[in-house]
Amino acid sequence: MEPIYKDNEFEALKLRYTDQVELLRSLTQFDFRIFTSFFTIQLVLSGWLSANPVPTLWMKAGFLLIDISLAFLSIKLLYNQHCRRQEVVNTIKNCNEALGYTRKGVYLADKVINAPTMRRYWFKWYVTGVIVATVGFSLLLFGLPTTKALQSNQVTQKELLTPS
Repeated sequence: MEPIYKDNEFEALKLRYTDQVELLRSLTQFDFRIFTSFFTIQLVLSGWLSANPVPTLWMKAGFLLIDISLAFLSIKLLYNQHCRRQEVVNTIKNCNEALGYTRKGVYLADKVINAPTMRRYWFKWYVTGVIVATVGFSLLLFGLPTTKALQSNQVTQKELLTPS
């Protein structure tokens, strides 16, 4: 029995190329969704904290632990996406090579169809954003006084404002 792709090599390459390009687009969209979701959570929590001080230091530590867990999860998901993206890009490059897009003179005299490429790493920028957002949340979390400190401060202010 002959292989199914026999005499259909171009169609097989075209199918694989199209599939991988769509996968690359999906991976990129998923990265952006992971990052924007994490950042949105940071902004919502920070806004909530500014209006609702956390009562105790233990609760602040709990919030920080949850936030750090979300940050690590986001970074791990983004890293896995980064690794998968490299595999997809290599497959696309292999398809381009098979189609002759990277060899001079195949389609154009003394020129290649595809220009040389260089890798552009987005992963490090996503990680930087996640870390900055986590540090910012932590600074806000521990920079705001606890509810007990606010109540104590209000008592002190009342004492100062009450005429003797």
